[in-house]
Amino acid sequence: MTIDLIRNHFRYIRHRLPKNLRSIEDFYFLSFTVSSVVCLAFLSPLLAYTSQFLPAWTSALSGVFILFCIGLWRFGIAIKWVHIIYQSILMWCILYNAYYSGGVASPVMVWMGVVPILPLFTVSRRWSYIWLIASFISIICIYLAQLYGYVPLLENQSLPQLTLSAIMICTLCITQIILVVTYDSANVQNIRHIKRKNETLKTLSEELQQANVHKDRFLATVSHEMRTPLNAIMGYLGLLRTTDDLPTMASSYVQGAQNSAAHLLTVINDLLDFSQIQQGKLIFTPQTVNLHKVLKETHQTLAPKAAGQALDYALNIDPHLPQWVRIDPHRFTQILLNLLGNALKFTVNGKVTTHVRFEFNDTRQDAGQLILQVKDTGIGIPAESIDHIFEPFVQLDTNSKLSNDNSLRGNGLGLSITQSLIKNLGGNITICSQIGIGSTFEVHLPINIAKAQTTYKERPNNQTHPEQVYLLLVDDHATNRLVASATIKRGLPNARIDEAKNGTEAIEKMKANHYDVVLMDLIMPDYSGIEVTRIIRSECPPPLCDVPVVALTANVAEDAVKACLEVGILELLPKPFDREVLIRTILHQVT
Repeated sequence: MTIDLIRNHFRYIRHRLPKNLRSIEDFYFLSFTVSSVVCLAFLSPLLAYTSQFLPAWTSALSGVFILFCIGLWRFGIAIKWVHIIYQSILMWCILYNAYYSGGVASPVMVWMGVVPILPLFTVSRRWSYIWLIASFISIICIYLAQLYGYVPLLENQSLPQLTLSAIMICTLCITQIILVVTYDSANVQNIRHIKRKNETLKTLSEELQQANVHKDRFLATVSHEMRTPLNAIMGYLGLLRTTDDLPTMASSYVQGAQNSAAHLLTVINDLLDFSQIQQGKLIFTPQTVNLHKVLKETHQTLAPKAAGQALDYALNIDPHLPQWVRIDPHRFTQILLNLLGNALKFTVNGKVTTHVRFEFNDTRQDAGQLILQVKDTGIGIPAESIDHIFEPFVQLDTNSKLSNDNSLRGNGLGLSITQSLIKNLGGNITICSQIGIGSTFEVHLPINIAKAQTTYKERPNNQTHPEQVYLLLVDDHATNRLVASATIKRGLPNARIDEAKNGTEAIEKMKANHYDVVLMDLIMPDYSGIEVTRIIRSECPPPLCDVPVVALTANVAEDAVKACLEVGILELLPKPFDREVLIRTILHQVT
């Protein structure tokens, strides 16, 4: 306890020093000099009390000079030169007092073994050796001076006593030399050991970084390679569902296949989001959105699942909730879907109710807290599991209380990702749960209110005819082009669609034709979609260089988003894309 108190006290003193004087060498110098001044302050009156006036004045004068050294150090003189002055004053004080108090037999000569150690901590090892040699020579000189009568002898002092004293003091100095060498050798060995450890850690760190790079590349590759065929699967299934003459039984099969594909997409997205969260590369793109519409559409997404479980599924929106806000709609939808999906997964019977309200800030009328509450009557969460529910890859033991449908089982990342999304948006999430009664998740998100936006249908005097839009579809996969074309034709029957199978063909067609919108795949074998856009922006004259480009990509990494923004691609749709979102994006670019 006492040692800790002293250590804390010294740490406090060190941090009170000016920033340029906080090195360990500066602190040692200050400690040595202050200690010397304190010792001399006691020694001087003591010598005067014993009628040794000359040594008393010498000690007092030495203290004054040491204070002068502290002043030089404080005003920025190099610590090496200040310490040389300090060492010289200290040694002069010792030798002068030894001259009048018995020479080599004087008690003050013991300090000759201490003085040479100080430079080791303050200046360098070399200066410590120099002062050790200087001390050794000083002892020999004062012994010889006593031997030949140049230094007065005290009463009862004999030659054997002087010789023994000289030998003892020299032995002390030699011991200090050995101590310094040993200490220095140990430090050198420790430094070498630390360097080897650092080199090992550096190597491991580089290997870890390389492994992370490979992991990121692997995830990006897997994402692209899995999303690309998944885009085709979900596209074809979506087209089948909109077929009027599809038998009822076949329609149910298609619905089941769509649900499985959507579950697979969720797994892929969760893995990618988790990887981005771990790297601090989570992407947020705030937009002005109709909050009421986003809430209703997101809530309706899981309505069929709730109906299949015969649950009471309700959404209660506070009438004072702002309609238009600035938020990342994709991330907000992801948060709500994760909470609703989790509630439905653990609720066998009863209801799942969502309450949404808004609390205005006291200082700002255009901002406040969005309070989202998802309440269920499910199995509840054990008290010992609540603290771990937001940890990655943590799943509750359902004990066969849930459906045996594996599609209802998650990967243990949903709530962990949800919490990370909420924290990155500046909000927080709390949970209240009781076994057999249900759980309530409550989310608080800071939201900025936005000005009301006008939808496409509400635009007055609109001269654009979106059904006649002229599109260029760029994708190196023929299946993706076929699915995208068919999807667009379902929403825009009279649209003209031109296709390009690679970046080179896209550049040729974009230089020759004025398209209303270009749907651009980012990853292609010759030119990437970003390179194609950069070439068109720099080489084509207006209006060809100003054509709106919408990126269609399976890579939604942060660097891809930044690269798109740099070349003027303001819209990016991840594969597989939703038909309504695709059509709405095209119309938005046209208008």
